[in-house]
This record gives sequence, structure tokens and C-alpha cells, in this order.
Amino acid sequence: MSKDKDENFSLIDLDDSILKSAIIETTGRELTEEEIEDIALEQMETDEGFLLAEKRIAQGLANFPFDGNEVFAKLDEHGNEITHNLLDVLRIVSGWYVRREFSYFDINRLSQSLTKPDLMNVLSVRLKQTFPKINLNQKTFKSLCDALMENVTAEPGLTIPVWSGTTVSMPGSDERMLFSDGMVTINTWVKPAFRNLPRTQASLAVFDEFLTFIFKNPTEKEVFLDWLSWCLQNEDDKPSWAIFLFSKNHGTGKSTLAEIIKKLFGEENTSEQQGIKPIISRFNKPVLGKKLIYAEEVKVAPNSDDGNKLKTLISERQTMAESKGKDIEAVDHRCCFILTTNHKPIWLEPGDRRFYIIHVDHEGYSAGGKEYDTFVDLVKRVKDTYGSQEELSSLYTALLKRQQSQAFNPYSLNVNALATEVMRDINNLSPDIVEEMLAEFLEEHKLLFIPVQYTHKIIEYFAHRNPNASKYSFDSLGWKKDKFAWGGKGPKWAFYHPSCSPKRGIIKTEWGEQSI
Repeated sequence: MSKDKDENFSLIDLDDSILKSAIIETTGRELTEEEIEDIALEQMETDEGFLLAEKRIAQGLANFPFDGNEVFAKLDEHGNEITHNLLDVLRIVSGWYVRREFSYFDINRLSQSLTKPDLMNVLSVRLKQTFPKINLNQKTFKSLCDALMENVTAEPGLTIPVWSGTTVSMPGSDERMLFSDGMVTINTWVKPAFRNLPRTQASLAVFDEFLTFIFKNPTEKEVFLDWLSWCLQNEDDKPSWAIFLFSKNHGTGKSTLAEIIKKLFGEENTSEQQGIKPIISRFNKPVLGKKLIYAEEVKVAPNSDDGNKLKTLISERQTMAESKGKDIEAVDHRCCFILTTNHKPIWLEPGDRRFYIIHVDHEGYSAGGKEYDTFVDLVKRVKDTYGSQEELSSLYTALLKRQQSQAFNPYSLNVNALATEVMRDINNLSPDIVEEMLAEFLEEHKLLFIPVQYTHKIIEYFAHRNPNASKYSFDSLGWKKDKFAWGGKGPKWAFYHPSCSPKRGIIKTEWGEQSI
């Protein structure tokens, strides 16, 4: 065999050739790749070693260095094995936990405390999984635990620190522990895993195709991309308006779109809620500690204050919030909001600048639209594509490079220029019907002055309302309220139109001055 042939010789090719020859010798014919794979799977289903490996994978123990198993080590970007000494281990592990009042907490599970014995049991497994090449015998393990939990004079970063009991959200910052006065505050923002990959070529490809299908109006798609890209480019900031996806039909892709966005921001940095009650409730600080808040099936009852509370959180950076068992405190949050609903949000006020409402109904909806099959195939491609960390990184890179349009303002939604069709529909529906009928009634009967004792009777003619509702209705119509005396009796409260200028028992009308 020549030198060139030696260099090109592959043991894999030799194994493949021997396997094929053995199959022909045994079965009398050559098998297809699928047939060979089926035979291999049948053999594995009865192999004890394979079944044990499957079980460990299902248990989350695939990386644990069990005796007799091959140990895999992490490689750096150049393909070299990453090695750690015990000092490296101390620096890494001291960033996993904090202590407070004789208990320990994983910084990613701050609501669950651990006793010292529990923590040592957890560490015995986690250390071996994370550092499989280090010989963690009983002596070495005890030394590490003593250094982490008992060495009170160690420099910060080499021992488990004391937690102040507070958390902050600092999107974009890799630092999870922030030291002040010897204690640490926990940064709840976690860098998504895909962002650690080497930067890939930017591509919107499948994502853009998906948006084009569900957003029939190109302008709405561009506004959405402007909003999303700005939020990713400025994670330490927040927009003052939210994206609101509306469709009458189910299965139009709202949830699929939200899944991709959650991955872009990181599942760890997302709070997903049903409705808005958990977002505006008393103990909402854990929710506001997330970067992205995604609320499904948003409905607000008429005359409820829930909508106003939500609007405040969307537009303001500071609020008062509370965690269970903790005092209420001022919170500086960086949340951006995506809401979805299958009910047109007619509870919104006319011209509201806190919500950009996009109608995503199309003929691919799940209940039998004529483009259903096409849409199902597209959704499958979207999920398969962005199930890949590399493709997700490619989409993220493209959004980081996106230049927003001149009309885009993250702090103020230009409703006049950018209002969608559904937003205009809601504006036309929003005025109070009772107030409209009241205005027509007052105009038709030339009424300019009405004693308060009669106002509720007039409004009740159109709808049953709380007696106090009259003051809001008349105020909305521009009427005033004051005390007047007429007919030789004492003063009484009355509503009046400013044009009639009541004075000394006289009002002005289109026919001249008249007695009240």
C-alpha cells in the first residue's frame, strides 16, 4: 500500500465494508440503510447497557461520570480540552449559591432554601457532572466544602457570599452577583445559552416568511420588527408601549410567534401568564423581575381598574411591588410586554398609545381555513428551524443589525400615523353609548340647566347606572356643576351648559334670557 493510500485509509470505511460483507454472508443479500438501522434498534432494545444509558439520560444524569463510563470533557473554541484546578472550581461554584439566615439558595431558585447537609449532597453530584476530570475524593470534596462554607476570611469570589435578600433585573449584564457592604444582590437576568455560540450569519429567512403570512399588512409587520429589534438591542431599557396580538379565530400563530420571542429573550427571562391578574396583583415582584412578560387571553371587564394598572406598568419604569413574605419596595423594572387575545379589546380608551394592536386572522387558522395545510407546514418549519440554537443565533444577529424606521419611537407610539385597522375600529366603538344618547337627548330638548335631583332619572332612561355616574357623564359632555337659588327657595346643586351662564335665577338661551 502506497504512502498516499495509507494517508487516505479510513477505519470507518473498513468497518463499514466488514459489516456489509457479514450481512451478505448471513442473509444472502445486501440490506438497505433503513433495514440495518431497524436491526440495530431491535438489538439495543434488549441491551442492558443501552437501556441503562437511556434511563440516565431521562433522569438528567447523562453527564455524571459513573464508574466504567467514558467521561466527556468540554472543549474550548480551538478544540482543546478545558482544564480546571481547585481554585477555578472555587471561583465557579461560589457563583452558584448564596447564604442567608443559616440557609443556602441556588441563585436560579431563590424561593427554595437548602440546609447545609442538603447543599453538600447537591454539590457532590453537581461538581462531578461539571468537573468530571477532577478527582473529587472524600478529602478533596471536604476541603472544597469547608472553603465554600466555612472560610469567613476568604476573598469575595472564593466562598459562598451572604445574600441581602434583594434582587434586581439588569438585562444584558452577565454579572449575577452585585456586591455592596459585604453582601450581594442577585441579578435575575440570565444570558440565553444560544448567545454564547460564535456569531453566525444574520438571517430573517423563515421568521420573515412566517410574519408575512400572519401579518397581512406590511406596515404592521415592519412596526412589529422595529419594536422587537429595538427591545433586543436595548435590553437594559424598556419601551413605553406593548404589542397586542388579536384574532377572532384560534390557531392563527400567536402562540408560535410568542414561543420564538421567548427564546430570543431567554426562557429564564420570560414570565408567561394567563390574563393580567398575576401581573398587576399584590405579589407581582417576581413577574416584574423578568425582561419579557407574555400574557395570553387578555380580557378586562368594563369599568375595571385593571386596565389602568396594566397601562401604568407598560409605560412607567418605576413602580411599587411586593414579594410574598417581603416588604413592599420601589422597583425599577425593564419589562417589555406582548399580549394576546381572541376578543377585540374594546375596553381600551380612544387613541390609547400604550398598545399596538395587530389583527392576525388569516385563512390558515386551525378551525378549517382554506390555507390550513400551507400554514401547518409553515409552522412546522418555523419550529424546526428555531429549535436549533444556531438558527436562533442567526435570527438574533439579524435583529441586532436591524435599523428601525424614522417613524418608530419606543417611548411614544404615534397613533395618528401608525394606527392599524383594528385600532381605528376600536376608536370608533370606544365612546360611551349612553353619553352619546344623553348628548342627543339634551340637544333635542334644548336642555341647558338640570337640577342634580333629576340627572339620575334622565340617565336611567337610557341605562341603569350608579347614581354617581351622572357626574362623569355630564363632565364628559363639558357641563359644569354649581349651587343656584331660584323660585324663592334655598340654593340647590345643578348641572348646566357653560353657554347658558346661570346668574340670579336667570339663564341665557337661544330665545334670550329666561327664568330658571
